Parts: sequence; structure tokens; C-alpha cells
Amino acid sequence: MTTDMVNADTVVDEIDEGRLRPRTHKVVRALHRHMRLVEAVQQRALETFDRGEQSTHGLALQDEMWAMMKPLPIDQQSGLRLSNCLARPDEEIDWHLAGYLTLWARQQGISEQQIIDAFHVE
Repeated sequence: MTTDMVNADTVVDEIDEGRLRPRTHKVVRALHRHMRLVEAVQQRALETFDRGEQSTHGLALQDEMWAMMKPLPIDQQSGLRLSNCLARPDEEIDWHLAGYLTLWARQQGISEQQIIDAFHVE
């Protein structure tokens, strides 16, 4: 298969068919390896996550990110939306959420293969 034929939408199908059961924290943390963190709050969310302190600081970080997102056009919110996932409790990703995560990752310039790999992180 050539790189041109790689399509991250395949993860949505895998999830919908029950062949893949990813969780938000693993997927989004993997996506962050390929993201440019534009806002300081994104870096703080990542550091808080890496220290395992989301339960202590997560709500405040979420509130700060949502306040920053609200005035932005929807297509400029993707980085903050992905970082917001690290401040929230971990959850299983269904096909619907997978579609959003894939869209936001693409808006961040993450390649199709990198998105696929993030959904398959063990």
C-alpha cells in the first residue's frame, strides 16, 4: 500500500465493527507527539497529564481551554480540543468520537499514518 492510499477513516470502521477499542488518553497522548502546542495551556495540560494529576488540575485546565475556544472559529479549535481530552477522565472511544479525533488531528497537520498509529497504541 502506498502512503497516498492510507486513510485514517479506517479506524472509525474498526471501532464501529468492534475490532478496535482505543481509549482517549492513549490516543490523544500519541497524537500530541506530532502536534505543535500553540497555547501555554496546552503545554500545562500535557505536563499535568504526564504527571498523572488530571484529577487535581483537570477541571481548571478544561475551563481555561473552553474559554479560549469559544471565540475561535470551529476550524481553529482542534489543538485545544485535543489537549482538552488529556484534562478529562479517560474513556473508551466510540466511532463518533473517533471521527472527531481524526478530524481534529488532520486539522493539526498530523498525517494519516500517524493518526492510524495513535489509535493502535498499546
